[in-house]
Amino acid sequence: MLPPKLPSDIRQRRLLKALQKVGFIINTSSGKGSHAQAIDPKSGKYITIPNHLYKIALREILKLAEDLGYDATEIMKNY
Repeated sequence: MLPPKLPSDIRQRRLLKALQKVGFIINTSSGKGSHAQAIDPKSGKYITIPNHLYKIALREILKLAEDLGYDATEIMKNY
């Protein structure tokens, strides 16, 4: 379940660290330009994280993480 309040000033680096703490593998070298990838080690699927994050993009990233079995509130606690 998505947290009710999401921050509006989102930093890519902080989000990548939060995703890494819950179990994602972070790959910053194979994305296009300033994009990074958060790879789920269990399934091999990845989520592309853009450099310029907005609240709508964060909501979609958290939904994708939940689809892979991660808890969005736990991710945001680590943010």
